[in-house]
Amino acid sequence: MPGVPTSKGCEGCRKSKKKCDELQPCTRCVRRQMQCIGSGLRRYKFQSSELSRVKSALVPTRPGLKLHIAQVPNDTLTTWFINTLEIRDVRYDITYYGPFLRDLPRRFGFSPVLDAAATALVSSYPYFQKQDVPPAVLVKFGKALRALRECLDNPVDARSPNTLCAIYLISICQSWIGISQKQRSSHAEAIAHILKILDLTEYQSGFARHVLITLCVPVILEGMRDPRIQMSKQFWDQVSSLLNQNPPPPEHSSIPRPTTSLFSLAIFPEYIHNPSLHLPAITSAYIQLKSDAHKMHAYQSGGFLSSLPIIHQSRYQAAYTVVSSLALLLNNLLHSFHPFDTLLAKDSALFVQQIIEGADLASRDRPLGAAYVPLCLIVAFAATRDPQQVARVEATLGDYQSDFRTLEWRNCARWLKKLLENHRLGGEHSGAGFDVDTSELGVPGGCAMM
Repeated sequence: MPGVPTSKGCEGCRKSKKKCDELQPCTRCVRRQMQCIGSGLRRYKFQSSELSRVKSALVPTRPGLKLHIAQVPNDTLTTWFINTLEIRDVRYDITYYGPFLRDLPRRFGFSPVLDAAATALVSSYPYFQKQDVPPAVLVKFGKALRALRECLDNPVDARSPNTLCAIYLISICQSWIGISQKQRSSHAEAIAHILKILDLTEYQSGFARHVLITLCVPVILEGMRDPRIQMSKQFWDQVSSLLNQNPPPPEHSSIPRPTTSLFSLAIFPEYIHNPSLHLPAITSAYIQLKSDAHKMHAYQSGGFLSSLPIIHQSRYQAAYTVVSSLALLLNNLLHSFHPFDTLLAKDSALFVQQIIEGADLASRDRPLGAAYVPLCLIVAFAATRDPQQVARVEATLGDYQSDFRTLEWRNCARWLKKLLENHRLGGEHSGAGFDVDTSELGVPGGCAMM
């Protein structure tokens, strides 16, 4: 059932059988003051193959023998998903959530849970910034949840890359259509549980490898706020070994890039919950992040990004803002144990300012292209005591709230601020041998965002 590409013209021009210039909106629709729908999106017409002539040869002749036939791919889902992937505007490009999403259409029809999750994703995509979600979209989301529950009851299917990907897609849907954070957290716990029982030798390349690496990041983020979600050192050693066996292709060496590895990021939850046990490691990681941020800021300020495509500029800005946020987080942990270090205080104020400026710059990429910004602003809010910076961060976070309705950033920011404050008080009173029991602070709602 091959897909044949057809016209990329808008619906109005196609119905009128007029040539479309494929702009967004197209010139004809602007001139006629019509709503332009679908301009520039490639459509696929799926043609049925003649299988009836060979069907008889596939039927088993032995009595009692069951023939398991793969699920036939859903043409509508495949077309819909491909059309969504064709949207390359950084503001609405769903590959922000991972480039492996481009591999999904070829996997449709072989996993009911992946098909259901992908259907829910493309159904909710047009409504992620709207207050009212149509009942039909919620029905598809409910079907995806039911398919996931059934899949997780099967030990073999539960370990499949398709199942991991389905959980990820469902989590994205939840952030778009306003499902409660409690449900989203349960999916993060499910991902962590499945990662613990995987046979990583089956995840060494291709789609499976990309899914595994992508899902490690939300598990790390969840672990930062919830100490119950932790992966073992053995797991991270295996993942690091897997990455070293299949390193990514080299990029332009002249462009400064973050040097923090996935393994280094995986230790951050332990840094946050038990900093006194890791002060030398935190110091070393902070020095490296500070150096990375300085080099990236110098490159960005030099105007070198202007020669790159818009999407590369956007993602470089995102990487720089995230590096600054990680550095700021470690800065404040260190400051808890060295409260009179003026250099740490100066660096902290600088990082907060750079995050605020990065959030203002990324506003042009909202919503999806700037989805990382609220988490960075939460770190800035928790770290700063300057009234002017607090006011600016609060105002910017309030503005970003309209993009993701489930982001209860106030709860998370206040929790993180309280955590850092308790670490600071503990460090002052007991030196480098005291840690706050973070479980007593509770687990904040509304922090995690895919």
